[in-house]
Amino acid sequence: IIMTEKRNNRGIISLIVMGVVSFLIAIGLVGFFYFLQTGDNLYKQGNIFGVSPMKDNATTSVKVTGFLSDPIANVDGGTQLYLIEFSRTDNEDYGYTSLEIKEGDKLIDELKAKQDDLLDNPVYVLAKVRKSGADGAVKNYSIEFKDTIRENKAISQLAETEYYVSAHEANTDRLYASVGAGIAVLFGIVFFCSAYATRKREDKAYAELYVAYPELNYSMNTVLENATYVDNQLGIILYKNHLISTFKNFQVYDLTKADRIYHYIYTQKSYGMTVSRTSQLIILTSDTSYRRKKTTLLIKNVGEDTDDLLQPFFYAVSQEFPEVLLGYENKKRPF
Repeated sequence: IIMTEKRNNRGIISLIVMGVVSFLIAIGLVGFFYFLQTGDNLYKQGNIFGVSPMKDNATTSVKVTGFLSDPIANVDGGTQLYLIEFSRTDNEDYGYTSLEIKEGDKLIDELKAKQDDLLDNPVYVLAKVRKSGADGAVKNYSIEFKDTIRENKAISQLAETEYYVSAHEANTDRLYASVGAGIAVLFGIVFFCSAYATRKREDKAYAELYVAYPELNYSMNTVLENATYVDNQLGIILYKNHLISTFKNFQVYDLTKADRIYHYIYTQKSYGMTVSRTSQLIILTSDTSYRRKKTTLLIKNVGEDTDDLLQPFFYAVSQEFPEVLLGYENKKRPF
């Protein structure tokens, strides 16, 4: 039987795919919230405040054709309400409402700078429609707004008093999208780095074998026929001084450096039921110039019989490496 170099290409490709997906999610979030969902685009699509059916929390475009530079109210949370004139599809079809803006927002400066020219050059503001009395909306908005504009008949007759628009909440959605995109990018970087690290660890493992055993001549062809112990079911090979694990990732360990080795089963449960078992060979060493104190090698878990199936392996280790302690030490936890 000839053994060839085993590469975890499936795992690496999966990590790369997840990295690509993470970056695509980040690009999608940024693209949608910052380039597709804009005031200009929604207006062109017919999603216009005063034209589209009013619905609380709906995102819309507000065609601002008039702006009162002083806020008509300060809202808890650091936002302000400004009286605006909004137009629908035609500048002659207009009305009045409040626009909620975060104090210090650049939109305020933009509207003030264009205040005298808004009728001819309106600003299309991306905003959320909010209904008076709705959860999270300005408290008692309708009553307060009616009181504010009561004396001005020209405004009160054309005012939308049940709904107002919030640029602040639309910007908050964008902020959440930015955070989500940032998290997706971080996940993408982690996935790409994991793929790179996995390949590097495999390369390092093969390099260790080829350096230790020049007779292999950079080939695994003769490993199985010259191995001391082979368990294809669990993915374990003893080749001279090295323990080789071939389950999922290719891992090697020089047992002349080991102090102790034992089997550990990690069990994951859900609602009291076992959903998965993972088997690991834990190797402890005091030679930290070779490896860290505790190294984990994955092996295949085949159920409750896994530990029994490992006994021939432990016997082979005891014969070849009698100085290596076997099993977990209960009285004194090494690490």
